[in-house]
Amino acid sequence: MKLSTSTNIVFERPDKSIMPMEDMMELAFAAGFDTFDISFYDWSLPHSPFLTDGWERWLAGIERKKDELGVTFGQCHAYTYNFCAEMTESERRRHEELTERSVYCCAALGSRLCVTHPETDFDSPALVQSSKEKNTAYFRELLRKTEQYHMAFAVENMCDYAIAPRRKYGVTPEELVDFVTDFGDERMGICWDFEHADIMKQDQRKSLLYIGKHLKATHVSDTHSMTDPNLMHVLPLFGTVDWKTAVETLKEIGYEGYFSFEVNNYGNYFPDRLLPTALKLAYEVGEYLMGL
Repeated sequence: MKLSTSTNIVFERPDKSIMPMEDMMELAFAAGFDTFDISFYDWSLPHSPFLTDGWERWLAGIERKKDELGVTFGQCHAYTYNFCAEMTESERRRHEELTERSVYCCAALGSRLCVTHPETDFDSPALVQSSKEKNTAYFRELLRKTEQYHMAFAVENMCDYAIAPRRKYGVTPEELVDFVTDFGDERMGICWDFEHADIMKQDQRKSLLYIGKHLKATHVSDTHSMTDPNLMHVLPLFGTVDWKTAVETLKEIGYEGYFSFEVNNYGNYFPDRLLPTALKLAYEVGEYLMGL
């Protein structure tokens, strides 16, 4: 396994300003991180340069910093939207433009693996069947449109506790394995989000054993809450996940991908003066976990 961190480890500052990604990369690199996971969840929020006509200049700046530091980008997180939902043609075109742009950016930075979300057809009485069919059609087309980037994808286990009694498609290992097995393309696998599984009270060991060879990526974070987003996505060992069992099982199934932090509610709360110390702790926690 290889330790990496999402670029959202430091994103928003306590004063609600946004830290430039190049500055985050310098801080994280100084703390020990040499592999990054660019998150187009965060970088598609309002006022992001990714959303503007200047997105190529923004990307070029990140590429220059990457080369300057000698770091790499491993698994990344594509832009996502609920493509199963009804929307206008112009809305869908814009979402697709941003999805393809995000995959291009990931590829330009050297990544060959994008995490994405299985989406849900909430309007269908046959939610699982309809969602599976629409996800299959959508991702076959996305693979076709992005074929020149040689990109693989990993669908993430979702969490629907907060919307109960409604539910989402792709929450259980059973649905994810069924989807990727029937999809039948080695470029499609699974991302296991340990925090989502913990919130859903899923057995991490049994789930990982069930997923097995289909596991391509991980999202590593902890949580203090099942519903409060301000208490989620915290650093491992600061929440309720059983990390010893999780890491031991990753090794048991022969997982060789990225152990990628997604801890946006960690670095965002520290003042600038404390960020070097905070990020060094995050790196040490990651190294400790992978040694379990």
